[in-house]
Amino acid sequence: MKQDLRAVIIDDETNAREALTNLLRLVCPGVEICGEAKNADLGIELIKEKKPDLVFLDIQMPGKSGFDLLASFEKVVFGIIFTTAYQEFAIRAFRFSAIDYLLKPIDPDELQVAVEKYKLQTVSLSPQQIQILQQQLDSPGTIRLIHRQRNDNQRIALPTAEGIHFVQMTEIIQCESLGSYTKFHLLKGPAIVVSRLLKEYEEILDNYYFFRVHQSNIINLEHIKRYVKGDGGQVWMSDNTEIEVSRRRKDEFLSILSDFYVNSGKLK
Repeated sequence: MKQDLRAVIIDDETNAREALTNLLRLVCPGVEICGEAKNADLGIELIKEKKPDLVFLDIQMPGKSGFDLLASFEKVVFGIIFTTAYQEFAIRAFRFSAIDYLLKPIDPDELQVAVEKYKLQTVSLSPQQIQILQQQLDSPGTIRLIHRQRNDNQRIALPTAEGIHFVQMTEIIQCESLGSYTKFHLLKGPAIVVSRLLKEYEEILDNYYFFRVHQSNIINLEHIKRYVKGDGGQVWMSDNTEIEVSRRRKDEFLSILSDFYVNSGKLK
């Protein structure tokens, strides 16, 4: 029977390569493993020789990383599914870049979903997505309030039915929950609606100067024009929208707002 996809596995751990191969045979019989490599240099040669449809690529390997491997190709014409042992911080990084990944040890159901998703996709991984992912993985993983990072020069990838939008975080005024969707209100241009829960973006933006002031809203502190005291209070944003602050989030919000103004030099 003709195989649907030709794939290679690039991972420095022998056990990881063997486990993934066995899982693919079990849950994705339409995937033919046409080669394996234990480091990036061998992986580069393997890809050039076999010209696979799909590459299962580990990020952290001795010597060159998975990113170094990708950088060696002028154009990435093969699909990529990253495999990684990173945990919580990696999840945020992959969501930031809208890139699919598999956490080790790999779950059979997640593997099957990832392969099926690759079959349906029409656009290959872009250099912008890889750059955003690398930036996120290289930055500190702490989420302590005093270590929140400025939004400057940071982009986020927002996947929609039309394609992937790369948006500067300074351009995001607020994120609004629309049930199973999240609506991004921007400083310029029309809003962008993404089929992901607001909760996911709360986790993604947790390291930056964004805050979930209400069940339905995450706001960018850089776009606050005015805060009006009250039971919870209200914030007026740069686009003149008024957003409620929930009573139970008020104290934390004011603490983070104070931290933002001190670190930004705007406190007088």
